[in-house]
Amino acid sequence: MPYQNLDIRQDSQYNLILNKQRTLNTNITATYISGGTEYEFDFSSYSAATLQCRRKPDAPFVVLQFNTTDGSIVLPATGGTFQLIKTDTELADVRAGEYYFDMYLSSTTYPKRAFLSGQITIISNIST
Repeated sequence: MPYQNLDIRQDSQYNLILNKQRTLNTNITATYISGGTEYEFDFSSYSAATLQCRRKPDAPFVVLQFNTTDGSIVLPATGGTFQLIKTDTELADVRAGEYYFDMYLSSTTYPKRAFLSGQITIISNIST
């Protein structure tokens, strides 16, 4: 009898694309569907978030990181929209290419709750 996979991951998988050497200040609204109705994700019970980008999923070296500690991720007090923020100088330090990322949320109840993962493509600009 062949095995079947039971996917119990909590993270949603999306691919992100951003420009190298351009200021990033974007709002992302997180929603989920329950019982056929769409709801905004509630970040109010989470105190921190981290998003790490690596060349390969299992690579030890982080090439780009966003987190609430340095203000590059801003979690809302209410609602489901969070922010990702990086300066053009910070993004200029990363080579253009394809990377893998994962984002997790933290709280006293959930020290490392999976939230987002996928590929992130950093595009080189023609002009600097």
